Amino acid sequence: MFTLLRRKVKAGILLYSLLMVAVFALVLQFYLGRVVAVEQKHQAQRASSQAYLMAKVVDKFAKEHSGQMHFDKGKAQYHIQGQHIHITVTLANQQEFQYQFHRNDEND
Repeated sequence: MFTLLRRKVKAGILLYSLLMVAVFALVLQFYLGRVVAVEQKHQAQRASSQAYLMAKVVDKFAKEHSGQMHFDKGKAQYHIQGQHIHITVTLANQQEFQYQFHRNDEND
């Protein structure tokens, strides 16, 4: 028998409590890992959506052969080549996205 906080307890109870603590720590670690992964996925999806929206705005309003537009979340550079427009969006956190859209006559 061992003395724990001035009480005599059997070794089996101590081993069982250590086992339960270990299982709880593993479950908690798995849960926190999933929460972090979901948050990272959400941030990546949000950045991608912002960049795509900026690219679509550039596609709609680009009139010159090449140029750039500034937004509060980043900037977009474009180059029109034939029936296509090549757009590079750089967000404020320096993430870069590239898009290519087919241009219709209504955009010109």
